[in-house]
Amino acid sequence: MVKDSIEMKELVEEFIKITSINYEDQTEKIKEKSHAIEWQYRVGANVIVSKNINRKDRIHLNVNMRFPPEDSKLLVMSNASFSKAIMEISEICTICNVGHQWIKDKEVIAGLAIFSHVDEQCLNRIVFHNTWDNVARVSGHVQKILRSNFSGFSTQNNSGQTTEKSMYG
Repeated sequence: MVKDSIEMKELVEEFIKITSINYEDQTEKIKEKSHAIEWQYRVGANVIVSKNINRKDRIHLNVNMRFPPEDSKLLVMSNASFSKAIMEISEICTICNVGHQWIKDKEVIAGLAIFSHVDEQCLNRIVFHNTWDNVARVSGHVQKILRSNFSGFSTQNNSGQTTEKSMYG
């Protein structure tokens, strides 16, 4: 059954409520900054569930990892460990069928977004939470990859609340 944007938003809010994780409807706040987002929830510390205006057929789930300045200094192409980490992260994202995008602040890599989507025709609680769990699982693997390639890499992004556990407990 085809769902419109309002139906998708209401369903998503119900699916988020099941988790008992704090969330915020950021729709009004995001509309002030961007005309590309129709609605958006921020869940816990770093999960964003949103609906882009240009896509009527899907919602997006993102885990945004922000790196502190001391970690960002390590993330340069001239660092062989970073090149190795990029390859490992690309491989895990490909295997798990999620996207990833490095977030830059001028020339500095300031973070990494791990993301996937759920098509509106199959948007139900199980598909939503399976997608969320998959993105969260990949996010956890990415953090392990970064820590194993860089001694002392902190990835302090408060992810424990929303990404290091299953949404079912």
